[in-house]
Amino acid sequence: MKNNFLAMFVALLLLFSFTNAEEFDEFEKEYKKYEVNDPLSSYNKMMTKFNLNLYTYGFKPILDAYNVTTPQLLRLGIRNFSDNLLSPMRFIGNIFQFKFAYALDEIKRFGVNTVIGFGGIFDVASKMGIKKHYADLGLVLAHWGVGGGFHLVLPILGPSNLRDTLSLPATWYASPTAYINPTWASIATNSYIYANDLSFRLNEIDEIYYNTTNLYPFLRDAYEQRRQELGK
Repeated sequence: MKNNFLAMFVALLLLFSFTNAEEFDEFEKEYKKYEVNDPLSSYNKMMTKFNLNLYTYGFKPILDAYNVTTPQLLRLGIRNFSDNLLSPMRFIGNIFQFKFAYALDEIKRFGVNTVIGFGGIFDVASKMGIKKHYADLGLVLAHWGVGGGFHLVLPILGPSNLRDTLSLPATWYASPTAYINPTWASIATNSYIYANDLSFRLNEIDEIYYNTTNLYPFLRDAYEQRRQELGK
């Protein structure tokens, strides 16, 4: 039981990382000074450093090799297919926020990409100008006035807050990959999805991680501001 709980927690981190990975490269353009509730700043700084080292000495070398050995077209197809699986979750999240136009866009995206894009392998909807609209449970709660609480940096995932962290189980069960059995196969699937998505963002992540003065407050403030904007 204990091992299953730990496995599920790891998978949750990987899944939530994937659902928010596309926000990571928007941090810099969205950043401005922002007040954040941060009573755990000492821990958060330590965990940010841990995540940086994990990326530098773990993820980055592996993903550099992955990019060299795996054709970009294949990686892109996997990313598109995985993202298409999350369209129903975004649809429900937008419905809960009464953002019906956004929900309609998600229906259109899912239909177009599934039918014309061969199951989502090709992102035809984006080429048609149909936008994607993020809507996980944390954003739904934010939309209805639930504050983020204190800032919290999670292992692997990075910047988060109390509200978004507590919403992880709902994010997990809203994804089709949560129902892959056995549990280790679900973890492996989500790990690969996360790694494949990151493989497209190495230059952007390098720019943020290695060329940002005061990395922790930058990531913290940008994350909180971005989530607030998306939750409006």
